[in-house]
Amino acid sequence: MTAVVRRSRPAPTPPPSGPAPTPPGARRDAPPPRARPDQTPGSGNLTPPVAFLAPRAWLIWSLAAVTVALSTDNPVYRGLVALAALTVLLTWLPAGRRVRPLAVALVLAAGMAVLINLLAAHTGADAFARLPGEWPLVGGALTLESLASGGALGLGLVAALLAVAPLSVVLEPHDVVDAVPGPLERTGIAVATSLNLVSGFGRTFTAVSDAQRMRGWRPRGLRSWNEVLVPVFLTVIEDSVLLAEAMEARGFGTGRRTSYASSRWSRWDLAIVCAALGSAALFVGLRVAGATIDWYPYPRPYLPPLSPALVLGCLALSLPAFASAARPRRRG
Repeated sequence: MTAVVRRSRPAPTPPPSGPAPTPPGARRDAPPPRARPDQTPGSGNLTPPVAFLAPRAWLIWSLAAVTVALSTDNPVYRGLVALAALTVLLTWLPAGRRVRPLAVALVLAAGMAVLINLLAAHTGADAFARLPGEWPLVGGALTLESLASGGALGLGLVAALLAVAPLSVVLEPHDVVDAVPGPLERTGIAVATSLNLVSGFGRTFTAVSDAQRMRGWRPRGLRSWNEVLVPVFLTVIEDSVLLAEAMEARGFGTGRRTSYASSRWSRWDLAIVCAALGSAALFVGLRVAGATIDWYPYPRPYLPPLSPALVLGCLALSLPAFASAARPRRRG
């Protein structure tokens, strides 16, 4: 008979009761790693949103900045609002977000405002060029006054666009929906969806144009762009239909929207809202009272009038930039 030899497994080694062994290459006297501020026990590798300001505070700040920018024609005040909004946008810009499309939109808006006012308004005493009078709408003298007025108008558009830029660049679409009051909830959802589709349109256009170039396509006039624009529009329409089906599958319109986490207002939120509302109330109140806050470059341009109170009101809109220094930072 053949003897069967059984081998017993060795008993498992109990874990050491002392401190954990030091990994290779690590210092033995190094302090233990501290928990990151964006991690909570049992939460894994969760990361908080970039902005710790309440979404509704962002909305109120944007509306107040737009009110200030559009309540006066003074280019100095509009320039200060644009500078404050640009500072806030750059200090709160999340990592990976691109501002090139916004910069292109700002340049186009300002350029179109200057060009249209220059060609359509022929008033002023200082003419530097003249177009044939038989040309409809644009025929006549081109004056420095109309150029200056168009520049002030374009600066107002730039300030207004920069004021609302954080709603689409800093905040997420669901944050924009949370910022809208309850009765306007569906309107906020429509606005957030539109902002998402605009960014999706840009991504689709870039992807389709790159794919067509890889296939040998080159732009050769307006008709050649049909090979890019047609697939882009079809893709955008298909994405819209899929989004509508997804919203319907999730019960959109059947009840009030709920949120997993609610944002709490901090002292920074209250300070920013009070400063923004105070600035807007100052400009609107002075306009209602008949104070001189506008600038009219006709018949000859002159230096815009300045008021220290209004300058401080414009600079108060840059308060979110100071709040950015107090937000929690990620640690590697």
